[in-house]
Amino acid sequence: MPKISEEKKKQRQLDILKTALRLFSQKGYYAASIDDITREAGISKGLIYTYFKSKEEIFLELAQRWDELTNNTSFADTLDRVLSDDMSVTEQLMCVWDATVSQWTEENLNFARIKFEFWLEASKNEALREKMKEKAMSSLRIVEDIIFKTRPDMDPAVAAAFSRLWWSQIDGLAAYFVSYRLLPPESEMARIRDIIRHMCGYLEAR
Repeated sequence: MPKISEEKKKQRQLDILKTALRLFSQKGYYAASIDDITREAGISKGLIYTYFKSKEEIFLELAQRWDELTNNTSFADTLDRVLSDDMSVTEQLMCVWDATVSQWTEENLNFARIKFEFWLEASKNEALREKMKEKAMSSLRIVEDIIFKTRPDMDPAVAAAFSRLWWSQIDGLAAYFVSYRLLPPESEMARIRDIIRHMCGYLEAR
């Protein structure tokens, strides 16, 4: 029996993950089965178990490699290109807002269903919970770093509270559009953006 190269193994593993990502997005994590994945990927159940021990392990790997599998560019790299030191705290935060919501394509919102399932599953799975907490803390630090860079005198407790409120607006909107399977209407998002900009004024006034 010919030996499979490491490159071929990595490609096969990636194909399985992409198939699982698509099925979990369409059917949900619990509804999609290993049989569904093997059938969709065109491989045997025995073969899939040479790469992953369980559906849960596939799910954890998806959480770890989310950006790679959805072809998202690094969010930090995106911000590096649009942020500059001469911007006010409001201008910088609005760049973060724009960079985030610009990713809400129909395909990405479909994939976002899985992110909410990640959080639900994290309440029962310590390994996944740690991964999700790490991702959440990374997002919170983006906003806090902007605040402290532009307003070094800001009370850390205020910066932390504002950062949580900031991301809760984004997560809440994403949950709404995912639940209703809607793309954000441009006119509505423009009004929401104005409200968020007004919210940033709180930091300017302190």
